[in-house]
Amino acid sequence: MAIKFYLEINGKRYMLPVNPGAISVEVPSRNESNEVVKLGEITQFATKGLRAVSFNCFFPVNRDSQFILNGSSFLPPEDYVTLLEKAMDDQKAIRLIITGTKINMLVSIESFKWDIVDSTGDVEYSITLKEFQEYAAKYVKTVAQQVSRQPERPTVSQEITIGCTVIVNGRLHRDSFGSGPGLTEVNATRKVNFIKKGRSHPYHVTLTNGGWRGWVTAGSVRRIK
Repeated sequence: MAIKFYLEINGKRYMLPVNPGAISVEVPSRNESNEVVKLGEITQFATKGLRAVSFNCFFPVNRDSQFILNGSSFLPPEDYVTLLEKAMDDQKAIRLIITGTKINMLVSIESFKWDIVDSTGDVEYSITLKEFQEYAAKYVKTVAQQVSRQPERPTVSQEITIGCTVIVNGRLHRDSFGSGPGLTEVNATRKVNFIKKGRSHPYHVTLTNGGWRGWVTAGSVRRIK
């Protein structure tokens, strides 16, 4: 059974009148080579690229040419040229089907070169068809405004009481008036053992085992339990 070449353009299928003598199929790997310290050159694998099919043939001017296949779509050579060039101008994919092979795919016409043979009037051509992946912009509906939002919980400041455990971020002082500044606590876990409300440094904190540290401002402590 002879292999047949079909081009489907704008919903109409054309069987090429003459089969090419050979076809070339290129499958790019898209792998990358990189230099790695102490390893040298390495290969990073990537998804293979789009296939490209190329072939050379001719469109005969004579309907009775011995090369024309039975059942093929005979058109004058200039009509085939116009058909292919218009497909390129329309920027639309066409379908390539080669029977007896696994080639049945949408393609774009990457290049099309043709020449008129003086002695016969036939049109010799070379063509490269590249696999085409359909794509389309996707519109994403924003639903953020449709989602019922839970009311934010008010921030509740836990009251600092004697004996509670707090995190201290601030400078220690000798008394509740802020005299005698000393060391600075950073994310320190402490306990409150005295409170002098109305003073600039109302809280006296100790180590968790009871060792005294000093007086701190109200903004320096955060209760954890």
